[in-house]
Amino acid sequence: MIDHPSRLREVTRIATCILLLSWGATVANAQAPNTPRAHEPIKLSSPRDGSFLSLATMEQTRHWAPISTWTSPEFSHVDDARDWDLFAPPPPESRGLGTDPVLGAPLAYPLAPIRNVMNLTYQNNIKFDIYDALVYQHVSRTIDDAPADSLFNRFDATVHARTWKIEGQGSGVLTCSVRANNNLLDTPTPSEAIGAFSPLDVIASNTSFLIKRLEFRQAFLDEQVSLTVGKGNPNDCIASNRFAWDETTQFMAATFDGGNYPVGYGGYMPIVSLQVIPSEGYYVTGAVTSGLGSAHDPFSTLDDGLYWCAGETGVVIEAGEERLQGRYSISLMNSNTGNDTVDRATRTNGNAMALVAQQQVTPSAALWSQYLLSSDRIGPAEQEFTFGLSIEDCFGRNDDGFGIAVGWSKPSTSAYPGWRERLQFESWYRLQLTETWQLSPDFQVLSRPSDPSAADRPVYAVALRLLTTF
Repeated sequence: MIDHPSRLREVTRIATCILLLSWGATVANAQAPNTPRAHEPIKLSSPRDGSFLSLATMEQTRHWAPISTWTSPEFSHVDDARDWDLFAPPPPESRGLGTDPVLGAPLAYPLAPIRNVMNLTYQNNIKFDIYDALVYQHVSRTIDDAPADSLFNRFDATVHARTWKIEGQGSGVLTCSVRANNNLLDTPTPSEAIGAFSPLDVIASNTSFLIKRLEFRQAFLDEQVSLTVGKGNPNDCIASNRFAWDETTQFMAATFDGGNYPVGYGGYMPIVSLQVIPSEGYYVTGAVTSGLGSAHDPFSTLDDGLYWCAGETGVVIEAGEERLQGRYSISLMNSNTGNDTVDRATRTNGNAMALVAQQQVTPSAALWSQYLLSSDRIGPAEQEFTFGLSIEDCFGRNDDGFGIAVGWSKPSTSAYPGWRERLQFESWYRLQLTETWQLSPDFQVLSRPSDPSAADRPVYAVALRLLTTF
């Protein structure tokens, strides 16, 4: 905790200066966002003064706050203490995944050279995240005789390089990430096939190649301040839900994975963001994006005269004898980028608000909820409410997980005139098959498609997701 007023003033002064400089640079360019984060257990603290409810520690606040630094759990790594051998399989603990696989490690030897090189580079401040996700999905009925089956693949490669560490401040981290998508059956996406206004499978994409991230992040004041500049995703810093923001290991439907937020919030685009943790249990985050993004040219949309901006404040608490933690936040957004915006001539303006609550109910299970209220001109949904339960380490098995959620969405009358409100349900189980493969069966129910041309009755979807990590 910050004990001295002078220290608090120092944090506030530096944060304010950085934000003003960042905003100024953005306005000058006429601007107004996944290596997926890992599913890590949350460290519990010792009871404090026997109180039932208290603010989280500084370490816990940094862990729960949206923006990551080099010391965040998703960058965690255990060095391999053996004498280095290119062809000897490394222990699973050194990679943080696959520590309790059902079928053992059949690919340990073939993949050993790749993993050993990755371990070696991490010890030299370079971290690689490489995965492949394959999703098969079948829907119970379609419109316009569209195929009921789909098969989409995604390959994603990310490299994080710690450029330096400033004592008493924090590390600088440069991130570059690329993604390749394949529609293996050359079919419409499941949402297009049934007439849903939001994706049933976020991995389903017809964008063949994407420069996903090219950003630099610097931490200041013992990582209480973090500034990010480059191309990234607003979901990294605004209205994020750690239990529903990774479509490769958690929920697949966009209603739960990130939500149907305004246009300038979705995807990867030029962004400047700032996070400040002024004291234990509190954080404030702000972000500005270019409103629209380009798949191949990271910064081509900077001079389009479009923007999306948002601010978020949140509190991190711990409660009960087990000191279970939770995060509660409110985000306010403004944008001149609408559903039909392609350039300056088609600009519009609107506001949105998002409320996110996440609370542990046991050390390995959490309840969470999200609510969105948005101007109909700037996003696919005017209102959306979701509620879910997420469990890690199911049945005492490391890396297994389970999720179940229900959501209600009201499509935007601007983007989808005449389309219907609908309820959506999703449940999945993640099984660690081997040290490399995770298999996740997924089941979804829509009370009805939003498209009025589709029959007003439920649609069911079943899917299998295979995640391969290297």
